[in-house]
Amino acid sequence: MILDENNCPKGWILSKVSDVLDVNIHMLTSQTDGNLPFKYVSIECVEEGKINFEKVIETSFTEAPGRARRILADGDLMFSTVRPNLKSFVRFKKPDNGLWIGSTGFAVAKAKTGNDSDFFFYQLLSSIGEKQFHSLVVGSNYPAINESDFKKLKVLVPPEEEQIAISSILKVVDDAIKAIENTIKSALKLKKSLMQNLLTGKLKPDGTWRSEDEFYKDEKFGDLPLGWVVKKGSNITDKITKGQSPKWQGFEYQTSGVLFVTSENVLDGVIDISSPKYLPIEFNDKIKNSQLQKGDILINIVGASIGRCAVYNLEMEFANTNQAVCVFRLNDKNDHNFIAYFIQLEHTQRRLLGNSVETARANLSLGDFRKFKFVLPEDKDEQILIANKINEIDEIYISKHQKVKTLQRLKKSLMQNLLTGKMRVDIAKLESALQLEIC
Repeated sequence: MILDENNCPKGWILSKVSDVLDVNIHMLTSQTDGNLPFKYVSIECVEEGKINFEKVIETSFTEAPGRARRILADGDLMFSTVRPNLKSFVRFKKPDNGLWIGSTGFAVAKAKTGNDSDFFFYQLLSSIGEKQFHSLVVGSNYPAINESDFKKLKVLVPPEEEQIAISSILKVVDDAIKAIENTIKSALKLKKSLMQNLLTGKLKPDGTWRSEDEFYKDEKFGDLPLGWVVKKGSNITDKITKGQSPKWQGFEYQTSGVLFVTSENVLDGVIDISSPKYLPIEFNDKIKNSQLQKGDILINIVGASIGRCAVYNLEMEFANTNQAVCVFRLNDKNDHNFIAYFIQLEHTQRRLLGNSVETARANLSLGDFRKFKFVLPEDKDEQILIANKINEIDEIYISKHQKVKTLQRLKKSLMQNLLTGKMRVDIAKLESALQLEIC
């Protein structure tokens, strides 16, 4: 949307940030008592629209960085003016009655009388703000904007009542996302505990704890449950391989064909093909060794996501992978879900990554997996029972994660339409429709 007076929705006006927000009003001065204690919020403290309070430091005026100057009050809007395209923006909720100070790398703002802070927070977070921030920093050696630039940013200003109605609707979505994310955190915490106890045999699949006399002593791994064994990767698999680069073979991506799974698609426990890549069927015919089958465990073996793994269970006729992903195909005596969970276990990851080669990009070899030792029940049925218990939590996580994605798409659509005035409907009807969408 082009921001000009001729393009304003009916009843709205085009204005500047300085007309609707007070910016950087309260500051510590050079005359401040050096012993004044406070909590300091730097730009690094803001992560994904939230303040990571573990990164907040308690300091004093003398000991604090020179950028510690902005006095923060409950409800302030904090906009990072350093690399604003990264959107380190947050609404400050003061957690206690102490003095809180922000970095001068933030523009700290609050709505003037007759305006709603939250409305303008959302608007500057939307494409309206994004495009203006980009135009100010593009091509700059130091991607930052100054206070004057920030105050000159253009905003669309509806009547206060409409501002409040729109921001209230967006907050309903934000609150719903936050509630689901808290459920996800609880599910992940429970999953971690279950994995630690089930995959080491301390806890039986029926929920009872093993007694001391149900363990035996292994020379390397210590106490192991009776009926559990230690086996090398080569002894529990039919195939350990990896794919090849399509470009090396003369192939280019296309809009359909053979699904091509790369390390970007292999997340923790999930194969994500929300942005799929495809190759010609000829690639699959040529590179037969890494053709994927349902039940294959895919493990990232190169780069930042090294060690990440998931079971390939997609209903695709043809699929293949590249050289950054290990295809770990089990024999019929072992369960792929159990082994995948075992690989995800923190202790396993530490052992596995201890084998990684420290080059420009850390990497694991296929040989590492062939000789890697797995601790597992010899009975496949017990493996399945254990995996099923963990999978129950995984299903909750996946369901909630999808719900968050749906709500995020809804929020993006609402921001695009409500904050620009494209959607001008009865607020009561809109809120009713929104409740149906969230429930």
